[in-house]
Amino acid sequence: VMATDGTIQSRLFERVFDSLSIKCITPDEARQKKVMHLIYDNVKAGRPIDTDAFWEVVDFLRDKGAKRILLGCTELSVIKKTYPVPAICLDVMEVMARKCVLDMGHGLKEEFDIL
Repeated sequence: VMATDGTIQSRLFERVFDSLSIKCITPDEARQKKVMHLIYDNVKAGRPIDTDAFWEVVDFLRDKGAKRILLGCTELSVIKKTYPVPAICLDVMEVMARKCVLDMGHGLKEEFDIL
């Protein structure tokens, strides 16, 4: 899970995954600082994305065994919209938007039908 310190500390995603017996992997302290840097010093500040920091966190989580990396905050969704991210990354906002559209009985654009 890539998300803010508050989201990580609240265990928002972990509680759901724990109930499904899915192991949740979060960045270590050094990589979590990089996530916060991406969110606050890059996206929120309107600056270019530190792609090296992004890839360092992705690679760390992948090396720890992550099969999917959740982009768990809206600022990380902005990174996905602006920069190519690996298929292993799943944008939580896209997943929620997809669910809302389907629950309302509408069809999806082809690009969102694979989430």
